[in-house]
Amino acid sequence: MRVGTLQMFRQGVSSILEQQTQLLRTQQQLSSGRRIVNPSDDPIGSAQLIGLSESLQITEQYQRNIQRVQTRLELEDTALGSVGDALQRARELAVQGLNDTNAGDERVAMAKEIRQILDEVLGLANRKSENGEYLFAGFQGQTTPFSHDGAGNFSYAGDQGQRNIQVGPARQVADGDPGQAVFLDIPATSGGTEDLFTTLYNLASDLEADAPKPNSLDQLDNAMTHLLGFRATVGARLNAVDSQENINGALLVQLEQTRSSIRDLDYAEAASQLSQQSVTLQAAQQAFVRVQNLNLFNYL
Repeated sequence: MRVGTLQMFRQGVSSILEQQTQLLRTQQQLSSGRRIVNPSDDPIGSAQLIGLSESLQITEQYQRNIQRVQTRLELEDTALGSVGDALQRARELAVQGLNDTNAGDERVAMAKEIRQILDEVLGLANRKSENGEYLFAGFQGQTTPFSHDGAGNFSYAGDQGQRNIQVGPARQVADGDPGQAVFLDIPATSGGTEDLFTTLYNLASDLEADAPKPNSLDQLDNAMTHLLGFRATVGARLNAVDSQENINGALLVQLEQTRSSIRDLDYAEAASQLSQQSVTLQAAQQAFVRVQNLNLFNYL
């Protein structure tokens, strides 16, 4: 088969261009630190990287959700703990007030402290989260949940909403509790429900009238037991998100390692390949020069 001069020239140029392309690709890999610079370098690996990146972003969002849930639940737990301490003091005053050795003036002094406790509890029920939302307002986070008209009438402006936050692929956790359930719907010993604020208000009024009622102790005990139940629920949620946070963290490490094994470059191997490609390119260039010199016209 006869090989023309033009064909040899084209083959020589094509070989040089191919070697230059491979050398440039390796240089790009070394400069970027990545084995896959363009999707065409490894279509299958590129598709895997897209899936891994999406999984990483979703899991990182779960971790951010967990941080927000943890913050709100910890604030709720602190608030409920403070309310419990306040009720314990109110119960001590109620016990003293029921003691017949105390005179009317002493009971009036107790009533003043009970009213201070009521204000404290009302403030705790209207506590805000770190982002300015009311903890116990349900979905109405920008609305002050509890108010008092000063005459013993308490109202709730929140709702029964409870946000369930996604913290894992198959796990949601409520980030709080509506104030209606926490402070107003307290089961009464005689049936029905009673609210915490009215219990404290009536206790103060009875002490001021020098006529404390024995059932006030039962009401306070019911309220404290009720709040302890919510604190236990909050604690269980915190344990759940802590566990999920560890699971997500382990998954992030695994996903990152897998992505690195597909994407990142083996520098030693790439450097060796670059050296080999440089030698190959030089050989191709030298061969092209020699082929050019074989042109018959050089001897005419």
